This record gives sequence, C-alpha cells and structure tokens, in this order.
Amino acid sequence: MSDQTEHPVGYMCPPVKTQFKKGKSGNPKGRPKKKEDIYKLLQRVLKRKVTLKDSGQKIPMSEALIRKLKDLALSGDRRAMKLQRRFLDEAGVHDAEPYDPEAVTQRVLKAFENMGMKVDYDG
Repeated sequence: MSDQTEHPVGYMCPPVKTQFKKGKSGNPKGRPKKKEDIYKLLQRVLKRKVTLKDSGQKIPMSEALIRKLKDLALSGDRRAMKLQRRFLDEAGVHDAEPYDPEAVTQRVLKAFENMGMKVDYDG
C-alpha cells in the first residue's frame, strides 16, 4: 500500500505506524530466564574440575572436598571425624556384608539425598 491510499483502521487492522516493523521483534527483551534453584547450582559447582596443587591432576570438586575431609579427619579435626563417620555410617560401609562397590555407591548417593542434596551419578 502506498501512503496516498487510505488504510482501513479498526478491528484486526491497526494503524500502519503502530504495526510491528519488518525484521523487529514485538518482544525484544524476550522471556526472562528461569532462576536457577539451589540443587542445580550445587550440582554445577560440585562437577566443576579443580587442579590439585601437588600433582597438577584435575578432579571434580566433590572428590576434592571428600579428600580434604579425609585429610582433616586424619590430622585430628574432631568435627571432620564426626562428619566422615556420619557419611560412612549412612552409606553402610561398616556393615558385615561383602564389599560391593556399586551397592556402596548407591548407599552413599542415597545418604546424600537424605541430607537434602541431589546427586547425578553416571557411574
């Protein structure tokens, strides 16, 4: 249509100057991103790889934290010992059953879930 011809204005026919322009979105900012919940944030942080100082080896943050807890417990930190004992008890490591690594892994994951932590394991 040219500017000289009249454009009908009314229901389903907005004025030409208020119509969306070609190539431009009617919602330029878009839908806001969903806020990340604490479990996804924790998972992302625990999966992040960190480099060990002594060996230069890269391991997941979760493994580094468990190693640090072990080191603290071995050095005599009572709170670390108590926490490590709790992890082991809830995982059922001290049971009289024969050692089954997969069963122990599942018990540890279940213990983490009981404590309110969501863990994805691809084992």
